[in-house]
Amino acid sequence: MAEHETVSCPRCNNTFECRVGSILRCQCQEVTLNEEERLFIAAHYLGCLCATCMEEMKKKYKEEQLFKR
Repeated sequence: MAEHETVSCPRCNNTFECRVGSILRCQCQEVTLNEEERLFIAAHYLGCLCATCMEEMKKKYKEEQLFKR
């Protein structure tokens, strides 16, 4: 049986269903992150973010990389 848990996003405080027991059906699978983007998010937040915040943090990472050039 898959484990599902309602959690709060540490960035926006919205709740979402974490499907750690069936990760391929989890909302986080909607967002593709490379290793650098994962590390960037992990440096700012503990735990899972909602898909919307993951997309926003991915965008923030890319913007910060552009300013470093």
